[in-house]
Amino acid sequence: EEACELPEDDEFTVAILGDLHLDPRKMEDYYAGREHFKPILEDATARGVNAALVSLGDLGESKSVRPEETAELFAGTSECHELAADFLGSFGVPYEVIGGNHDLEGIDEFSTDEENLEAFLRIHNKPTPQFSRLIADKTMLVGLCSTVFRSAKYTSHE
Repeated sequence: EEACELPEDDEFTVAILGDLHLDPRKMEDYYAGREHFKPILEDATARGVNAALVSLGDLGESKSVRPEETAELFAGTSECHELAADFLGSFGVPYEVIGGNHDLEGIDEFSTDEENLEAFLRIHNKPTPQFSRLIADKTMLVGLCSTVFRSAKYTSHE
């Protein structure tokens, strides 16, 4: 049998996902993309290498995903965050998520940024909008999250 090579203390694997803009009508495309990452993450964890997934926010489609039923934006809604949490949790490694401006766009569901942010944190099981995680020796992942959208004085949007 081959000897299992133990990972060094400074080895790690991080999969970073940019603006997903998940659309529940097109999830087969997102699942196909996920399948490119899973073997890499599975290999890392099988070898004992610390592995993580980080999403850079803007999780949901910024328009209605049911235009025949409603004009409500999908981004920032509870439904959007639940879909994103399920998707990000399906990679087989712990995930972190940084909230982007679209992640607080649940303007039809929430009346304030604070309410929207609370739902984001609760659904993604995050204690704070920011995160830091030691992933390897002398290597820390750090994420900073958008916490305002409606009340941001100098923000503009598409």
